Amino acid sequence: MPKVGMPEIRKPQLVQAAIQAIDKYGFSGATVGVISKKAGVSPAIINHYFGGKNGLFEETMKTLIREFFEILSQERELVKNSTTKEKVMSVVRASINQAQTKPEIVKVWMGFWASSMHSPSLYRLQNVYARRLQTTLVIVLKEAFEGEEARNIAATVAAMIDGMWLRGSLAGDLDCDKAAGHIRDYLDLVFER
Repeated sequence: MPKVGMPEIRKPQLVQAAIQAIDKYGFSGATVGVISKKAGVSPAIINHYFGGKNGLFEETMKTLIREFFEILSQERELVKNSTTKEKVMSVVRASINQAQTKPEIVKVWMGFWASSMHSPSLYRLQNVYARRLQTTLVIVLKEAFEGEEARNIAATVAAMIDGMWLRGSLAGDLDCDKAAGHIRDYLDLVFER
């Protein structure tokens, strides 16, 4: 029987081992055996806590998504009394934050997005993440725009964030400030209309 409190110690350790394994071997090569070896635990521990590899990958993505929304919350807190444009830019900065663009984290996100098309639990998680980000943008933009226009601008900003993140991450040279500047240029045009 596991010791009380052990999940709080083991789960983050296993999530980190999963990130390292995905970084080195990709989603398909990051087997329970590889991950457990990296974590220094028995493969049975992964099955016990997560029900297998897919459960561990889901927990890994939940962890990264939680980290993202913590960064977003911190960014938004810094601009809570600012203009609508600055509030939107806080979402942009959180989305292309250096913590989200480390090569090993990029590989996990890429694998997650590809796998979400084939895994109902990951697909659900992706939809929750995307809707929450979209809703955050829409709520902020409704301070300055009507409903449909706010939704359209939010969709464009989200697409720009994804595009900047994806292109820069794949090229290995994402300049977060430059990417945010391009999105700010778009917002300048939108707010001038």
